[in-house]
Amino acid sequence: MADTTKPPQQLLAEIGKADVQKMKHVQTNEENSLPSAEDVAQEKSHQKLLEGIAHFEPDALHHTSTKERVVLPDTTMIAEEKQHQEHISNISSFKRQSLNRTVSQEKSVLPDQQTIAQEKTEVELRDRIGSFDKSNLKHAQTEEKTVLPNSEDIGKEKTEAELRKSIGEFDKHNLKHQEVDEKNPLPSTDAIAAEKKEEEFRHSIEGFKRTSLKKAETEVKNPLPTKDVIDQEKSGK
Repeated sequence: MADTTKPPQQLLAEIGKADVQKMKHVQTNEENSLPSAEDVAQEKSHQKLLEGIAHFEPDALHHTSTKERVVLPDTTMIAEEKQHQEHISNISSFKRQSLNRTVSQEKSVLPDQQTIAQEKTEVELRDRIGSFDKSNLKHAQTEEKTVLPNSEDIGKEKTEAELRKSIGEFDKHNLKHQEVDEKNPLPSTDAIAAEKKEEEFRHSIEGFKRTSLKKAETEVKNPLPTKDVIDQEKSGK
């Protein structure tokens, strides 16, 4: 097994050929960095902890007794456990002799009339496609027709083009500034009179005094028929 700690021969040869006189003297500066206040505090804490562990007295400990509690199952857990045990017991005591032998019958489902007809049609179609005679086909030439627009379509297209051109070349400087006059029409004399009457009517209703009303008694009158009415009634019968 080769020793990986040895330097390679090429490196040793280059070191041996090096000119010692071309080397420069270098002084090594040894720096001893002092610890910070945080490092000193951590070191002091660690030392105190180690001293406390080393000088700890086991006699200062108090004897404690551990209480082991047994948690009893509830009714649900007892019922589940009982059911599980009964299930296992039934499986272990099961008698295979009580089983009856069964014979599996493989049934082949026949297709209905509709499926048969579809299959028959598909087979006939495939046969016709396979035995088709291409020599019965006739050569056809495709004619490309370009439908020209009528005079009405040309007129519409021309009008639309002119409209677009006029919109695109429209000069805003030809517009004139217009001032809008806002008119507030005053009410007529009839409207003012009607409004005045309505205001007076409202004031009269609001200022009406119920004490000025007089009590009135209603008399119910039952007029008796006259002699002529009685004669007409008799003649009508």
